Amino acid sequence: RTKIYTSSSPQVSVTHCGGDLVISTGMENAVTAVADGLELQEAVDSLTLSSSGDMKLLLPAAANVSIEKVNGDLVIKNLSGDLSLGEVRGDAVFTGLAHAKINIIHSDLSAKNIDGLLSIQTLHGDAALRRVADVAVGVMHGDLSAQVVNGRVDLSESYGDVSLRSVNGDVSINHCARDVNLRNLGGRTAVQGVKGDIRLVGGLSAAEHTFAAAGDIIVRWPANTPLNLSATAPQIVNRLPLEKEMEVEHTLTGRLGDGETTATFTAGGRIVLKEDQMIKARWEDEGDNAFAFGFDFDFANLGEQISNQVNEGIARFTSHIETQFGPDFGEKVAQKAARKAEEAARKAEQAAERARQRADRQTERQAARNMGSYGRPPTPPPPPRPKASAE
Repeated sequence: RTKIYTSSSPQVSVTHCGGDLVISTGMENAVTAVADGLELQEAVDSLTLSSSGDMKLLLPAAANVSIEKVNGDLVIKNLSGDLSLGEVRGDAVFTGLAHAKINIIHSDLSAKNIDGLLSIQTLHGDAALRRVADVAVGVMHGDLSAQVVNGRVDLSESYGDVSLRSVNGDVSINHCARDVNLRNLGGRTAVQGVKGDIRLVGGLSAAEHTFAAAGDIIVRWPANTPLNLSATAPQIVNRLPLEKEMEVEHTLTGRLGDGETTATFTAGGRIVLKEDQMIKARWEDEGDNAFAFGFDFDFANLGEQISNQVNEGIARFTSHIETQFGPDFGEKVAQKAARKAEEAARKAEQAAERARQRADRQTERQAARNMGSYGRPPTPPPPPRPKASAE
């Protein structure tokens, strides 16, 4: 354990952490470090640290932190200074940060209560974001889920599903290889280059909005909410009470009420327009129950068990859908559900593998500690002396 007294906002740099890195903050103007193989360089109100294994840091809350590389997981809590991050090989968990600029994370990211900009250049895993200010992502290889965003969301390129809910600022998505789900958006929206489907629930702000997808676009629009609409697709199903409705060459135009909200939808598949809250409760309940499954299975065959149980649910659900809407629609729903099941199985197996790797690292570190200071087992106690004879 090493303790260095600093100002209330020192510059703390971590050049390399060979294991997991955990950073928390306290009230004292000091940096406390606990690490395996710690190396430390001290300058004027600046510290540079590295470690061969795990590292734990206790910093002043207003410290500015720069991290070059972490080989394990990274956890940072309650940091009001700036964070600059180069590379994390494992998972990253952020809670209560001001600003964060991230180059690359190779696994998953969980972040909540971020007061400033969360900027990510490349993320190879999934991201779950809650209560953040602004989000900017360059390349997203996994799924992105963001809820309660007070500012804007900019996403350049995504290869997973995107789910945005309760975003007060503008939303910009340039490319998405999967589906995009949007709910309760408060700013200007531009969603382009979506290879899958777009689902929009809730109204939009008084501005111009564009949505383009190679698949379907499903819109659930609030009743009595103004809208100026233009929809272009090979098939358009409209259940909204549009005024001045006109359809020419696969393009439908019309409006609801008087307002300045303009939305343009372009789809390679279908466009379905309907009022919000039109789905019956029994449908939602039945859909959830159809995919319910238990968690009493072993991790060794996790993916296979998830696939088997979800596929059983898909079969029941597809049969019900085909009865209501016909075999073509039922087959399409089944294909999408099967794709989701495969993705869930893959992610579950990856999570189980990461858990096994963490357990192995913990076992190896504990074994190393038990080997003594120089890597050798401690000297065994001397054998008991034979009792002196009566002679």
